[in-house]
Amino acid sequence: MDQTPHQGDALVIGAGIAGLLAAHVLSRSFATVTVLERDHLPETPRPRRGVPQGRHAHALQAGGLLALEQLLPGISDDLRAAGAPRIDFCVQARLHLPYGTPPPRDSGIIIQPASRPLLESVLRERVMRTDNIRIDQGCTVTGLLSERHRHRLRVTGVRLVRRNTRAPADERSVPGNLVVDASGRASHLPDWLAALGLPRPAETVIDARVGYATRAYHLPPGRALEWSAVFQPPHAPHSPRGCFVLRVENDQLLVTLQGAGGDHPPTDPAGFDAFTASLHGDVREVLQDLVPISSAVRYARTANRRLHYDRLRPWPGGLIALGDAVCAFNPVYAQGMTVAALEALTLAALLADRTQASALPLEDLTQAFQRRVARVTAWPWQLATLPDRGWRLEPPRSLPHRGARWYLDQWQRLVPQDPRMFHDIARVTNMLASPLLLARPRHLIRVGKAAVRRNPRPARPRTPPPTPASIP
Repeated sequence: MDQTPHQGDALVIGAGIAGLLAAHVLSRSFATVTVLERDHLPETPRPRRGVPQGRHAHALQAGGLLALEQLLPGISDDLRAAGAPRIDFCVQARLHLPYGTPPPRDSGIIIQPASRPLLESVLRERVMRTDNIRIDQGCTVTGLLSERHRHRLRVTGVRLVRRNTRAPADERSVPGNLVVDASGRASHLPDWLAALGLPRPAETVIDARVGYATRAYHLPPGRALEWSAVFQPPHAPHSPRGCFVLRVENDQLLVTLQGAGGDHPPTDPAGFDAFTASLHGDVREVLQDLVPISSAVRYARTANRRLHYDRLRPWPGGLIALGDAVCAFNPVYAQGMTVAALEALTLAALLADRTQASALPLEDLTQAFQRRVARVTAWPWQLATLPDRGWRLEPPRSLPHRGARWYLDQWQRLVPQDPRMFHDIARVTNMLASPLLLARPRHLIRVGKAAVRRNPRPARPRTPPPTPASIP
């Protein structure tokens, strides 16, 4: 079945960041786009049940902010009007590494701290300005509809159930020319594919056993801080504790404490404060005279999980998956929202390529998209799982992994004293550049020289020349 612009109906499962961006992209190619959301969405920015991390600190990386601007020009201004100022990552954020903290320096790497509810609310309001997008709330998708087309399975819609306190469950089928799974970590797509008789996708899980707890504080008007964000990631295997602190809208300070390897922060006030006191930097001093405006809440579903849909053969037509439904990262590294935005750009490029889109039936176009998603997530996956593998009980066995771990450790030693290295690693972690940037000749030489200075080759003992008395 060929897909031409403004024909057919698209169904998007999930009204989170990935689902909203996918709906926006699809609205240019489909007559209608219906977003199916199990929650009843709040009218004002506040956490909701379907986003269990909504109370915790989130970061939209600089690469994600640029991707959002490409998809929705002016969205950064909308966020700023809602109370989320733009800041320079290398000036107003503090990056506490195991071997020191780089001093501030201008970089042009712009981020925009905001709470997750505010970001989602601003994005939803902007996306819903499009006439052919609507959100169907309070419904749960339970499976896929399908049919055989030219000896190939094609998804033709979804089954869903609607629950209402005044009426019994209402089960119905909703047809669609394209179904998008953007339901996040809670995705049931492997089960739905199995129910259609298809193989389950291969899955890779790397779990650093990270848990975190978040408490919000009120900043008094006029209270000056030297920073707007603090990042202290855990460092395997000896430093399991870290934090992620953001100054967000409405004079709030979101403090998310992180513990890897099972060393999870407590949620009681005394335990929360004691955990904070064990961290580097001035977070403890800043919090001493601030008033908490919430109790601490915990989250521990943080494993890196990748479903290899790109390898699944056959892949059904009329179906795509993106966001955390395909590749979920340890939230400590703040990659999820940025990757979702990049995947939406990938989908837009594929649909806009009229030469390819007109030549490919929708079945093949969706399979091509899954392959591209695998490429988009490849580098973020390596960046997240490389340090997280350090929390495994068994030591790394492969030579490439041991080498990469060693190189990353050398970088963390040098970044606090080397402004250029700080700038480059900030670009990589903000997904503005490939990690290959870290392997430039200048950096390789710097790392090699520093390693030699720390571990000089032991001098070979000199054998004294023989004396006449020692000659037999």
